[in-house]
Amino acid sequence: MRKITYGNESIRIDNGLFFGKGVFETILVKEEAIFLEEHIKRLNNSINELNIGEEVEIDYVSDFIRRKNIKNKALKITVTEENLIFSEREIKYQKEHYEKGFIAYFTNVLRNSTSRIVNFKTLNYLENIIEYEVCQKNGFNEAIFINEKRYICEGCTSNIFMIKDKIIYTPDIRNGLLPGIIRKWIIDNFEVIEKNITKEELLNSDELFFTNSLVGVIKCAKIGNKNFNCKITQEIKEQYEKAINGGAER
Repeated sequence: MRKITYGNESIRIDNGLFFGKGVFETILVKEEAIFLEEHIKRLNNSINELNIGEEVEIDYVSDFIRRKNIKNKALKITVTEENLIFSEREIKYQKEHYEKGFIAYFTNVLRNSTSRIVNFKTLNYLENIIEYEVCQKNGFNEAIFINEKRYICEGCTSNIFMIKDKIIYTPDIRNGLLPGIIRKWIIDNFEVIEKNITKEELLNSDELFFTNSLVGVIKCAKIGNKNFNCKITQEIKEQYEKAINGGAER
């Protein structure tokens, strides 16, 4: 049985610490956990595919959130061979972030589309964190990865969508990206074409937006000298917010 920790409790030493053999999920908790079933399903799929051990029970997580009275927070669940770790933090995205949108750029660090772990949310996340810190330090909100074949992958903390002539596109998962929970919601609720996208196609699009479990849907305002519109993106964002607030089926 894994050691369950919360807050500043100690953990057991295992391959999660030595080699990054572990996975995690970050869940938006408002009055209740958003897309909890989807997050735990992805978590357990990663546990099984990477041979990390026993699955995590959704009822246990749901009960933990209730017992700890976690609301309006980001809940992170980390799983290694010997540990099940719960931690929480404040949600940093505020109204002004959505009003301004993200300013992004293309990082020179290439994503490896052949990696065995790129499609999983593993503890081997340092490259993403470093790129995120670099982009924040230089006044950006997001850095966009391109793979070794020169196709768009994702942001360092998000999935990316482009809109051209009112058609929504997103990079094919085979390009080397994490299939996000909100990415799937967009694909399930709108007509989306998954394809190989070049840097030039992205820059020539009409609109861009990013998604992740905490930010939800947020427009990309600018990459370099290119400014983007946000009319359709705003409509998608409104439908998403309506869905997670109980006003529509998810």
